[in-house]
Amino acid sequence: MMFPRLTIGLLLWVVMICPILAQEEAAPAKPAEYVPVTTINPNIPTDQLKIIVKPLTKSELEGEAKAWFELLRNKSRQIAAAQLGIKKTNEAMATNDQEAAKNTLEQVQAVKAKAEEDAKKAEQQITEAAQKELGLEGMKVGDPPKEEPAEEPVAEEAPAEDEAAEEKPAEKTAEAEKAVADTKGQLLVDVTVLQDERSSLINRLNIVLTSLELKGGDGAEYRKYISAVSPIEVDTSDVTATWATLVGWLVSKEGGQRIGWNVSEFILILIASWLIAKFVQFVTNWLLAKKLHLSQLAESLIARTIKNVVMIVGFAIALTALEIDITPIVAAIGATGLVVGLALQGTLSNFASGLMILINRPFDVGNVVTAGGVTGVIHQMNLVSTTFKTFDNQTIHVPNNSIWNNVITNITANHTRRVDMEFGIGYDDDFEQAEQIILDVVNAHEKVLKKPEPQVITHDLGESSVNIVCRPWARTEDWWQVKTEVIREVKRRFDEAGISIPFPQQDVHFHTKIMPPVDQG
Repeated sequence: MMFPRLTIGLLLWVVMICPILAQEEAAPAKPAEYVPVTTINPNIPTDQLKIIVKPLTKSELEGEAKAWFELLRNKSRQIAAAQLGIKKTNEAMATNDQEAAKNTLEQVQAVKAKAEEDAKKAEQQITEAAQKELGLEGMKVGDPPKEEPAEEPVAEEAPAEDEAAEEKPAEKTAEAEKAVADTKGQLLVDVTVLQDERSSLINRLNIVLTSLELKGGDGAEYRKYISAVSPIEVDTSDVTATWATLVGWLVSKEGGQRIGWNVSEFILILIASWLIAKFVQFVTNWLLAKKLHLSQLAESLIARTIKNVVMIVGFAIALTALEIDITPIVAAIGATGLVVGLALQGTLSNFASGLMILINRPFDVGNVVTAGGVTGVIHQMNLVSTTFKTFDNQTIHVPNNSIWNNVITNITANHTRRVDMEFGIGYDDDFEQAEQIILDVVNAHEKVLKKPEPQVITHDLGESSVNIVCRPWARTEDWWQVKTEVIREVKRRFDEAGISIPFPQQDVHFHTKIMPPVDQG
């Protein structure tokens, strides 16, 4: 466990002492070699490490990165020694020579002990140097668990010579195989623990490298080493080792548990962001409808834009839960903004036209509109295009620029519409009778408005017919029904009254000119 007092002291040192060291380095005198301090606790929480490395200079971060790299390198050596030990134990298990197996186990234990000793010595040197630099000599970040004194094995009476002679070789072989198997099992456990510790060191080294690179340093060599040693190698030829590696990674704090928690946190943040975005959209719609009284197009567009912004922010936060640094992404978006703006001039023009449509409100959701060469019902709109639903159920997206720069006809903007119809009768028919029939049909229709009064007037003597105009009024939603039903009823009443509706006619007159006789003389 880490003492809070030690952490506070480390933070104070970084904030107060580092500027003094920086001034001393700027002096003409030869600067002393920088002593890393963040490695005073190899298990320092990552959030605290991010705070500590923020005020450090480039040269100081280079020293910190070197110290963390040394810890990582020694931990990688420990893992390599344990993995080599597993290979050796497999060889010992495959041989029938007990003496060779015994020698192999001794070699494994020696290599493992040497790697552990070197790693502990390096970690102790780095930690003690940091303590001395901070003036915290003698204080320990965490007291290691006390080792129980090993119990001395009870000396067993040596078997009599005749009993030893009677001991079966099979029993000796079984004991040797059990010792080898136990050693391999312990090595597999050690590898899992060491890999977990290596992942922890890699995370902390990455934090230091990120801060170093932001301040102009070069961490490429360290990152190449990390990418080379970080993958977990699986020996598929050894089923026991493979299974132990997979299980160990899944249950390890820096492996499966960490990834599982990160993915869970990522999903939870996305769900929470979606719920918050929906709530914000609902509140925005309510406020716009009750307070500002904007058009439905404007309300929908503003609410959806705010919802999308909330979702984008939530997604960015969710990416940080996966330990993805979004700073380069944001920087790349900002750097390419000008290029994208120049490439999307047409889109920006549509954007401006969309704003003009929202401000002037020539139509709204549900209106029947003719604009941009399309006639249909307005479904929705964004700052780039407007979506039409045509009467034959087609969905057409028209650029806002094409709509705003052309004539816009809102067919259903008003509550009432005049229904214009024209009927042609023959010149031999009674036009007054035809007018009365049309007027009776219009007045009898229940959806024709009484005011304004319908007009039925003979207004044109055409080439083939006498044309009568009929102009009743109806509610906008009844316009189509009134027109079709009146035309059908007038045709039926004309047929009953014997009034004809002539086809187009044209009279052709032939004039014959008689030529005088030709003189034959």
